Amino acid sequence: MVVRSMSQKTDFTPHGPMTEASTYPKAGYAWYVVVILYLCYTFSFLDRAIITYLVEPIKAALLINDTYFSLLSGLSFVAFYAFMGIPVGRLADARSRRNLLLAGVALWSTMTILCGQASTYWELFFARMGVGVGEACLVPCAYSLITDYFPRERRSLPLTIFSGGIMLGAGVAHLCGGMVADYAQSGGPREIFLFGLVQPWQLTFILVGLPGIFFIVAIATIREPARHEQKGKPDTAAMFRYLGRHLATFSSLILGTTFGAMTNMAMLGWAPVWLERRFAWNKTIIGSYLGITIFVFGTIGLTLAGSLANRYIRAGKKTVYIKMMMAAEGLVIIPIILARVYDNPYWVLLCIGGTIFFTGMPSGLGPAALQEITPNEMRGQVTAIAFLVLNLVATVLGNTLVGLLTDYVFVDLKEVRSSAVIVAVFATVMGLISLRLGLRAYERTAEENRSTG
Repeated sequence: MVVRSMSQKTDFTPHGPMTEASTYPKAGYAWYVVVILYLCYTFSFLDRAIITYLVEPIKAALLINDTYFSLLSGLSFVAFYAFMGIPVGRLADARSRRNLLLAGVALWSTMTILCGQASTYWELFFARMGVGVGEACLVPCAYSLITDYFPRERRSLPLTIFSGGIMLGAGVAHLCGGMVADYAQSGGPREIFLFGLVQPWQLTFILVGLPGIFFIVAIATIREPARHEQKGKPDTAAMFRYLGRHLATFSSLILGTTFGAMTNMAMLGWAPVWLERRFAWNKTIIGSYLGITIFVFGTIGLTLAGSLANRYIRAGKKTVYIKMMMAAEGLVIIPIILARVYDNPYWVLLCIGGTIFFTGMPSGLGPAALQEITPNEMRGQVTAIAFLVLNLVATVLGNTLVGLLTDYVFVDLKEVRSSAVIVAVFATVMGLISLRLGLRAYERTAEENRSTG
């Protein structure tokens, strides 16, 4: 077990990570890193989510239906994003997390641009898989880095702030995605330097992929912090033994977070299509309203959750993360149901905002709870496993179920709203049950990790 004195001076070596004797970095620099990682997460989600504004042109160009498109937007990305996270997590536990991030940003930016060069279904499918491989580097490295930049009692807020990058990313994706998609589709095919003749939907991918160079430069300024709260060296076998000993805890937490994300995916992932099909709004209007709604409600929910969690933890409360997640997943059913009851676009937007407000809490608190119960040398791998489950269930299953219900049960494209609500309610109930069943187990695991960390 490694014990560090909190009175030791914080410093960086000129050419590498801090020494084992150093403690946590200064707060100003730590928050600087959080801001960079937050913006990087935002950028990654923009690359990932822009496809939701290209549903109709891609379907027309590739001659596919909603079900095939759901596989293109979900499975193609998640297939490698999820599974590559495990070996990347192992590297994050043993190697430079900063360097892994640099490689990841370069890869997913390149593959996003290559999506703009695809001319067949399978070319686009495999390019989207490449985006997933690159983005697989981000989450395990980022959570591990942030945990080593802040002491335990101050981690909730920066971890949830980082998670909020996905809210800003979704907001930017909707706000700019609609405008970029409308712009790209307004003039027909274009001859672009280095890319040749590209269709409007292809140009959209190119435009959102190019800014990756700026994030590569920003990440290069991050320095690797010393690792805290280690109980040993990174060991995959030891990690699986630890998970096995605390199976009830990790199963409950991972499933609870996953079903919360599935709720969000069902509602938010199909919101642009919902508003376009039922209310004939154009992409620019949809993107503007959705972007503002997602950013405002999502950011408030995540920031409030992180602040309250920090406050309750400092006050000595137990199982703070799980209880707050349960409360959020219980309350989110209200706006989900109301979104289906009132067939009005502005009411739907408000209810989507309420859904994002509540689902944003478990999306930020879940990873924070995971770091609390996981030894440092296992955090990258455990985070990767958690996101593997989350993406396979939430992104693939949640996204595909909505498409299947619309195509084969309702057989009415406008009833995508009913499909989304059904899947969201189911996921919310399952998430609440999962968290409640593991509440006591989580308390025991957290106490054990605190006493030996």
